[in-house]
Amino acid sequence: MCRQQVAHSFSSSAAAVIVSEFCSLKANYMLKKNKVTITDVAKTAGVAVGTVSRVLNNHADVNAAIRAKVWEVARRLNYTRIRQRSTRKDDAEAEQKSGTIAAIFFGMEDTLVQLPVVSAALQGIEGALSAQGRSLMLANIPKADRVPPFLLENNVTGLILKGPNQGELPSPEQNELLQHVYRFPHIWLMGRLDNAKGDHANFDTEAAGKLAAEHFYKKGHRRVAFLNPKPGQTQFEKLRNGFFAAASRLAQTVTILEAAPRETFEWPLPAITSADTVSELVERWSAMPASARPTAIFVPADRTAVQLYTALSAKGLHVGKDVSVISCNNERTHLMNLQPSVTTIDVHAESVGRRAVDQLLWRMQHPHEQVSMQVLVEPTLVEGKSVATL
Repeated sequence: MCRQQVAHSFSSSAAAVIVSEFCSLKANYMLKKNKVTITDVAKTAGVAVGTVSRVLNNHADVNAAIRAKVWEVARRLNYTRIRQRSTRKDDAEAEQKSGTIAAIFFGMEDTLVQLPVVSAALQGIEGALSAQGRSLMLANIPKADRVPPFLLENNVTGLILKGPNQGELPSPEQNELLQHVYRFPHIWLMGRLDNAKGDHANFDTEAAGKLAAEHFYKKGHRRVAFLNPKPGQTQFEKLRNGFFAAASRLAQTVTILEAAPRETFEWPLPAITSADTVSELVERWSAMPASARPTAIFVPADRTAVQLYTALSAKGLHVGKDVSVISCNNERTHLMNLQPSVTTIDVHAESVGRRAVDQLLWRMQHPHEQVSMQVLVEPTLVEGKSVATL
């Protein structure tokens, strides 16, 4: 797009040079404006985030060609590495203050790490660790069927965990990865299953549901709905419960549009909601009598909002006119092309990542504290034009 916009007024070879320089300057400006994360490096290089992590931390078990490609992309994107951890193994205090932290993603498809809300949390984690002079290792294990070498060799001092938000975890006796994970101080990021052990950092899902219900009420909506394409997903369930409770207090009539629950869960779970599932729920909503049909729908993720817009458009319906919509996460890369602009809940994912690091460091300093802690970041509403005033 950059080349087309500038080259339109030029036809000479000199114009091509100007275009090239302009695009290069624009690219450099955007890179400086936007912080580059390890996820960006992995996506640009076309490799897994765990591979990038091993390259940046000088592990030898990476193909030479891939290693060279990762370093070239990191330099081109101006990726700034956080400082290497202390190697003074004889100094326990120095290790405690500057040891390596690992982020482990498991039980989900690779696309989990690429979700904007997760990438933002990872950016917060990197920034907080950088301020502490610590290094970050990262492993993505979709099937949770292996143990990263840094766990086997005790090369980390704490763990940040992002696991599946549906089903339940196997017992440590059934899963070797969890056996090793639970040996270290750890914290769960943006979702903790009921049988998971340890601290948890998240946004306040109850407050997010309340924000949506209250905004609908303020705009005159008395019949509202929560669209849930993943029943049993802990984040979605908590948002649903917070929304339902707040709407009930406001005397709104609440409809739950929910997909059929899955009978079994097999890792890796899909990270992205099926568009067909959202379309089926829209069909259910549109089949309701007009006198009972909700005039506003709250969806638990921006990716789902994109699918909702598409499903409504296929039926000749328009957001903000035929039905109002509020979404959650404030993932601008998903929402930037939607019209009308979406009212969404900003969960401040980068702050959640930073708070996860803070709590993990506290846990590392208090290893014998038995009570699990939960750190919640207050969400805020970002108003767009997707909610009509009745």
